[in-house]
Amino acid sequence: MTSASEKTYKVKLDSFAGPLDLLLYLIRKEEVDIYDIPIDRILEQYMAFLEMIQQVDLDEAGDFLVMASTLMVIKSRMLLPIEEVDLTEELDPRYELVQQLLDYKRLKARGAALRDRAEIASKRMGRPECVRPEDHVEEDRSLEEVSIWDIFRFFEKVQSETTIRVRADRVLRGRQVPVREYASRLEERLRAGPVFLRDLVGETRSRDDFIGYFLAVLLLVKTQMALAVQSGEFGEIRLIGRRAVGSETAEQEVELADDFRD
Repeated sequence: MTSASEKTYKVKLDSFAGPLDLLLYLIRKEEVDIYDIPIDRILEQYMAFLEMIQQVDLDEAGDFLVMASTLMVIKSRMLLPIEEVDLTEELDPRYELVQQLLDYKRLKARGAALRDRAEIASKRMGRPECVRPEDHVEEDRSLEEVSIWDIFRFFEKVQSETTIRVRADRVLRGRQVPVREYASRLEERLRAGPVFLRDLVGETRSRDDFIGYFLAVLLLVKTQMALAVQSGEFGEIRLIGRRAVGSETAEQEVELADDFRD
């Protein structure tokens, strides 16, 4: 017999932005404290979800399977007697996972709120009168435009790859840099040519930089100051600059982003 709870798993894998998105869904569903995740229960629910997915593309499911392995490792470490745990590591094996979930949750909330507020601003003030891509957009006809959602999925995916390094660099953090400044830096780079998102993320030196450039990318694409494209379904996402006449909307949306980030 299929229970009501089991039916909730019968959704497509691409309904979730990534494994962290799925974990947050399960944590909300189970109504548990994100700081005290019951690994046994969440792992069981997570595996049940994966088992119910039919005809899964292994490439698409790869990140989800890696997270399943991570949960299993955490579970095994939690079963070890305290004296067998490496004291050089965090005392709670769940610590790293919790930090990733909290970072992802904040990133997702900021992105959603920014999109909502920018949409309100654009309806109130209208779009730029004339938008023309830079000349080099025409050079590669194989490039396909990607959506804001694709950009969000990219930042979510690489976030886990940069979490440890970013935490180690916290000492470099000083005053909070306004989103306006990140957007200006990015626009300056775009004048010289396309910017690959993976290169941009690789240069971040703190969590603030990561979030600042994330919001800046969303703003430039949302206000049509930049075009996000990729070559083929699995190509690297890159930004290409645009020229725009009538940038009042862009200015207002940058102010909204700075207010929200504060």
